Amino acid sequence: MNEIIEKTNVITSMEVAEMVGKDHGKLLRDIRNYVAQLGEAKIGFTDFFEESTYTTEQNKVLPCFRSEERRVGKECRSRWS
Repeated sequence: MNEIIEKTNVITSMEVAEMVGKDHGKLLRDIRNYVAQLGEAKIGFTDFFEESTYTTEQNKVLPCFRSEERRVGKECRSRWS
């Protein structure tokens, strides 16, 4: 019998950029800096961010990040805005 696992709500970096009113490219830069800091602290960034891609209307594949929605709280909004 197959077990059904419910996925946690996920939010993308594009959605976060829109929420905080920031250019997505600049938000990606900030997330990458944050990932580097987590690496230096020997904390796995996959605990917070998952690298992903999305396809634009022009069929371009571009980078983005995904995170559990609960991890993107007020503290992240204030940090990224």
